[in-house]
Amino acid sequence: MTNSTLETLITKEELDAVRLPELEATTLAPHYYWAPEIYELELESVFLREWICVGRADEIPNVGDFFTRTIASENVIVVRDTPETLRGHSNFCRHRGCAVVTEKAGNTKSFRCPYHGWMYALDGELRGAPEFKFTADFDKKDYPLFGVQLEVYEGFVFINFDENATPLAPRLSDTTKWGRELYGMADRRTTHRWEWQLDCNWKAYVENFLEEYHVPWVHAETFQPDVPMKDWVDFPDISDQPWDLQLAQLPLYTFSDSGQPLFPYNPALNDLPKDFAGLPVWCVYPSFMCLPAADATLYYVAFPDGPEKTTVMMRLCLPNDVADAYEAGDPDTVPKVEEYVRNSGEFILEDNRICELQQAGLRTRRGGRGRYCKHEPLVWKMHNWLIRTAYEAVASGAATAGNGKAG
Repeated sequence: MTNSTLETLITKEELDAVRLPELEATTLAPHYYWAPEIYELELESVFLREWICVGRADEIPNVGDFFTRTIASENVIVVRDTPETLRGHSNFCRHRGCAVVTEKAGNTKSFRCPYHGWMYALDGELRGAPEFKFTADFDKKDYPLFGVQLEVYEGFVFINFDENATPLAPRLSDTTKWGRELYGMADRRTTHRWEWQLDCNWKAYVENFLEEYHVPWVHAETFQPDVPMKDWVDFPDISDQPWDLQLAQLPLYTFSDSGQPLFPYNPALNDLPKDFAGLPVWCVYPSFMCLPAADATLYYVAFPDGPEKTTVMMRLCLPNDVADAYEAGDPDTVPKVEEYVRNSGEFILEDNRICELQQAGLRTRRGGRGRYCKHEPLVWKMHNWLIRTAYEAVASGAATAGNGKAG
């Protein structure tokens, strides 16, 4: 990737057109969804610098439990080091770079590199380096696994590769405006897991989550009958923090066949202001997407795998007592949970399909920039966040260079 190539792909003129007021602006051009240079820029400026959700703390409840997750070319180990402490490590040996952990999840007392046997403690400290006693000035304490920042927020595990990144929680403090703390997400447990490898750019997937405009056509038999497009509301001005919110304004709407809760929920949700009574559709930039219903949490994360490849992870989390009853095979609980599982799987497959169809169309070299309608303010907001976070510096540099040459 060269700056000169990027500067032909990202121009100030195009970005200024996106920065206009929403109903006057134009969308990002199609090449933002397939150009390798823009993809690499997004990895460096977004995914290696922002907070990325990689799973849930409840997935690793015991000391030594771990899971791994790949974000672009970076593989991360998340491990429970003590009963109270989770840690994140880059998954490569400090000797010659071999992946230390090859499993997706498991339990261990230590991590041993399969190549030359270097052994690391759960906290990442190098404990053993066979045959290195003859190597000059070698000290094991100088070669721990590289750590990544990690925060647990409402039970979700977020990591950040930027050691200077500001903490996550203060960046999400305004979520109390819609009652985030009333949904008890931290007290729910992961019971069902899905994962898909899709042929689409990561932005296309997140944008689809951020707008209700597609509901009547993509979800004609799932969401639209119960929550038609007219019952969705966007909150583009609720906060300047890096998250967005839509809401399906049906009080206590959830994933059952009836749309009403089948499991216990916090009664304080009954007292939410009318504007915020319903199913929140909550996105934390760049790619955390969450539906915290009254009695269950469904969330998914888009992980970029290439300019036109995305891995989507989806998880269903239920209240702890419900999860206990389901896992014990309780005959009253099991069919209710299966409703939630079936309905969750139906609408996500509709989203998966439409995002791949969109990507196929975006690949045309004849495509131009589109427009935003009144049901897409959060897509416009996300594009403007990406401009500030990743694209603006390139366009500003090109403009400065151009001015210098003209002078």
